[in-house]
This record gives sequence, structure tokens and C-alpha cells, in this order.
Amino acid sequence: MADYAIDINHLTKNYGKLAAVDDVSLRVKQGISFGLLGPNGAGKTTTLKMMTTLIRPDSGRAVIAGYDVKQEPMKVRRHIGYVSENPSFYPRMTTIETLRYIGKLLDIPNKILEKRIDANLELVGLLEKKNNYVGEYSRGMRHRLSLAQALLSDPEVLFLDEPTLGLDPIGARDIRDLIVQLIQRNDVTIVMSSHTLPEVERICDEIAVFNHGKIIARDSVENLRHTVGGKNIEVRLVEKDERVLAAVKDLEFVNDVILANNRLLITYSGDKEVIPLILETIFGANRQILSFGPREISLEDILFRLLQDNED
Repeated sequence: MADYAIDINHLTKNYGKLAAVDDVSLRVKQGISFGLLGPNGAGKTTTLKMMTTLIRPDSGRAVIAGYDVKQEPMKVRRHIGYVSENPSFYPRMTTIETLRYIGKLLDIPNKILEKRIDANLELVGLLEKKNNYVGEYSRGMRHRLSLAQALLSDPEVLFLDEPTLGLDPIGARDIRDLIVQLIQRNDVTIVMSSHTLPEVERICDEIAVFNHGKIIARDSVENLRHTVGGKNIEVRLVEKDERVLAAVKDLEFVNDVILANNRLLITYSGDKEVIPLILETIFGANRQILSFGPREISLEDILFRLLQDNED
């Protein structure tokens, strides 16, 4: 088994004059969970589709689970699993017919296939539904079935494209719990694209942030929290006030300020002795403060700052 489940070098995909993916290089170690983040149109989904052989790169090289996506696409498919953001199946096929059909496409021997079908259906909670028609399934059940089919190949790399998109909170939590269970049980590399940032923060060991077809940052969330986030305090006002934002920005030891509704997130340098000066400035601009205190920066804040810096 290779040290890297994913080894991408100078990968490029153009749509006319638009460089959807622009000279991207990325290595992901075997056995970790990895997140692809970025705004819509940033290039993450196109990159994911090239890694899963759904679209062909214009140039560059991508080796997934030891196989080249251009030269050995069928071998790549036999060693990966893929859950799309909008899973769809033949509605007039039963659950077990669906999985047997997909297993045949993957050339999985019958004895192995039947065992995997039962094991995967039990894992996702659909074993009792094996003879039900897929057309009767709710959206959440289709997501579960999609995960079951993605695991049929006993994948070395499992790709998840917005795995909880459109699900209610309970259904989304169930899918997240299944993903965490897979990470704990299997030696599988998980690559996930998602806009649900708390989900990424919970599941992923490392992330790569895309913007304009390029990777602008790549690290663990914790490391990015220290390098991008810095020291932070949060101040909650009675109501949003742009005067406070302007006053705090003028302080030389304040590195960044985000005003969201009535919440002010301030990143500063120096020791704790500067905090009274920050509060004094806020109090001078607006005396209606509800609360203040230290705050650990979220992945949403990190992503916002990275994208903001990339546009400057």
C-alpha cells in the first residue's frame, strides 16, 4: 500500500477560458480524513470529480489508491467509493437488486458481494429494507443507500460530495455518525467536500481551501486556528453598530475585526493587558455591551479570513 492515498501533480481542467482547476498539486496520506473547502465555483468539486474519474483532466497527473485516473480509470473505480451530493437510483429496483447490480459492474465475485451487501446494509440501518423498492425511500434513506453502495468495493479511498446536503438535522447527524464510525473501524482514507463547516471540523484531520481553481491553504484545522486565527475576543452589543467596528479597527494591536449582526470578533496581538484598552474603545463608541470574553475561532471564521486575504 502506498504512503499516499492521493497524489496529484499540476492538475488542470478548463471550461473554455475558465480555469476551473488551475495547476493543483496535493498529497493525502493513507488513512486520514481530508476536507475540500471553498466557495461555489472554487474548483473543489471539479477536483473531486477528476479524482473519481467522472471527468478527465486536461493536463497534470492524479494517482488515486496507486492507480492513474487517465491510464487506469477502471482500476481506480474498483479501489474507491463515491457518494454524490444528490444520490439517485432506479426507483423500480429493490435495495438488494440495486446493490447486486452495482456489484456486478465492479466485478465483485458473488460470494463476496452477498456478504458485503448484508454487512453494509446492516451498517447503514437498511438491512430490514433490503427487499423494498428504492422508489419508496426518503431522501435520508437514499443517502444511506448511497453510502452502502460506495462501500461495496471495500474502498481504500471514500469520496463524499456534500454527504448531508438537503437532510434534516436528525438525518444529517445520522450520516455524520456513520462516517465517524467508518473512520474508527476501517483503514480507509476519506475525502469530503462540504459547506457544512462544523461537520468538516468534526470529521476531518486536515483540510485544503480552494479559491479561483487553486489551493490557497492546506493544514489541520487546529494549526490554521493558530496561524490564521490568533488571539480572539468576542463582544456582543445590544445591536449592530458600525461606529464600534471603525473605532476598534484603528487600534494598532488589533489585526482583524469581523462584525456579524451584533457580535464583534476581534483578533489582536500582544498580551492580555491590551484587552482593557479594546473594551475601553468599544465602551467609548457604544455603551450598550451585553457580554465579552475570549473565543476560539471557528472554521467558518478561518475560511472567511483566508478567502478575504486571497482577494486582497
